[in-house]
Amino acid sequence: MNGHRVGAGTRERLYASTTSTYDPHNDLDLIAIECALNGEPAQLTPAEKLHAARILDSRGHTDKEIGRRVGCADTTIADWRDNDWNPSSGKPKMPRPRRPEPVCGEPRMYRRHLKNGERCDVCRAANAAADRRNRLTGSRKEKVG
Repeated sequence: MNGHRVGAGTRERLYASTTSTYDPHNDLDLIAIECALNGEPAQLTPAEKLHAARILDSRGHTDKEIGRRVGCADTTIADWRDNDWNPSSGKPKMPRPRRPEPVCGEPRMYRRHLKNGERCDVCRAANAAADRRNRLTGSRKEKVG
């Protein structure tokens, strides 16, 4: 029979370590890392993912291929590499600016009044007008201009 099954040839096998199976200092299961390095399914901790990604990157694999093997996004791999293979980006997250408090006549204030069981004629009239606009034009927003 003359046939060749795709992927049937011998392939280089990557090894995380040749002497031990566990690194107690970094809490790494080197067998699981070895499975991930070779494209076999493995459950990895975040530290193991980072270690495997670092090895694959040193071997010249693309971020997409590394992400597929270790089970995370290629943007995460790029962030780790840019941060010298540390898990945290070190960039402080900017707090979102608070939304201004709603005023009567806005949909948010109408919903707040409903939630609190209050009656507000200004909000009811504005909501009724928005409902009318929605039925006529398909949009709740007022025309500007």
